[in-house]
Amino acid sequence: MSRPQRVPDFLYIGPDKSGSSWLFEVLRQHPRCFVPPAKDLYFFDRHYSRGMDWYLRHFGVAPAGCTHCGELSHDYLFSAEAAARIARDLPAARLITILREPAERTFSHYLYLLRSGRTRLAFPEALDAFPELIRNSLYGQHLTAWLRVVDRSRLGVFFFDQLQSAPEALGAGILDFIGLPAEAGIDFHKRVLPAAAPRSARLAGLAKAGANLARGLGFPNLVGRVKRGPASTLLYRPYAEGERPVLRPEWRARLQERFAEDRVLLRGIPGGEGPAWLAAGAAT
Repeated sequence: MSRPQRVPDFLYIGPDKSGSSWLFEVLRQHPRCFVPPAKDLYFFDRHYSRGMDWYLRHFGVAPAGCTHCGELSHDYLFSAEAAARIARDLPAARLITILREPAERTFSHYLYLLRSGRTRLAFPEALDAFPELIRNSLYGQHLTAWLRVVDRSRLGVFFFDQLQSAPEALGAGILDFIGLPAEAGIDFHKRVLPAAAPRSARLAGLAKAGANLARGLGFPNLVGRVKRGPASTLLYRPYAEGERPVLRPEWRARLQERFAEDRVLLRGIPGGEGPAWLAAGAAT
């Protein structure tokens, strides 16, 4: 007798560089929660043509004792098509977003491009060459589009600031929003995927291309297993003291000006008091 089909109870929709890898590890530790080995299935934006049966098979292997299952694909936030599909296909799923100060998220994204061998450009030039650096930080614009198709009660808005100051509280808040109880023994302080330099930009680029190929061929779980294996230590190294690029004050000021209008759009969405950066520039 086959098991009844499992449907995701929650999705992390984005953005990237805002704690999704940390959340993935927290959820993997919870005894009543299941997430597939691949953190990013990218089904509702990139691979929807594979069909719901392909997608739901990733959750059919959840242990019988798991009461909740879900996935984390941090690009859903930027896709109007993904929003419409999720609203239609998963009408009861809870949606999670963790928002990071936009300039910091943008610069962290840039460090990731360096790490993965995708660029060697300086930050100002990279902003022009990679539009997603800015686009992925326009939270107000993206969430406003999502709220046209999903009810606000389904959306849990959390902040990266709390991950830095009180990860247990952030984790407990997200678990509660999903409907999972807090559990003893979960390591909320585990640092996941810190910024690093590629040992070889060419090899890092080839590894990224290989991961994208494996996803394109329908093997996202393989990518997830490799990422958590020893390969990362062979491809990347910690920054030496003083080597890691920093966000210069003049770059930060330029970015904050660029995000000012979107921050106004975002202020009404969380439904409560947010971090200081959300109110920056507000009229008094």
